[in-house]
Amino acid sequence: MNKRKIHWTACCPRARIASLAGIAALAVSTTLSAHHSISRHYDRNQIVKIEGVVTEVVFQNPHAKIHLAVTDASGVMTAWLLEWDDVSDLRRQDVDAETIRAGDEVIVTGIAAREGKHSLYIERIDRPADGLVYLDD
Repeated sequence: MNKRKIHWTACCPRARIASLAGIAALAVSTTLSAHHSISRHYDRNQIVKIEGVVTEVVFQNPHAKIHLAVTDASGVMTAWLLEWDDVSDLRRQDVDAETIRAGDEVIVTGIAAREGKHSLYIERIDRPADGLVYLDD
């Protein structure tokens, strides 16, 4: 039996276009599902302002994160998880993994989490020691 190989370039143009469109749609849908709207997890009507010491910065996608130790007036320390933009957005705003570091004392304003306490989405960071101000664009 004589088997004939069909090369991709020999396929009809419509089949190639349909295949490429399918691959592109899959790539876009995977990217979009990975980057979610913050409104799903954070309540834009609840703005929180906290002050504390950075214990860790995780500079990776899908969102960078800052761990913050917040001590209240009675001396009780609470760990907060602060979610930031994705790394590409931060780099466009001249923010990198060294901009905020463990040990920095910061004041953070952000959108409170819908579920769970001690979590917010960062809108502003102030570092009084050197006057750094980060504003989410």
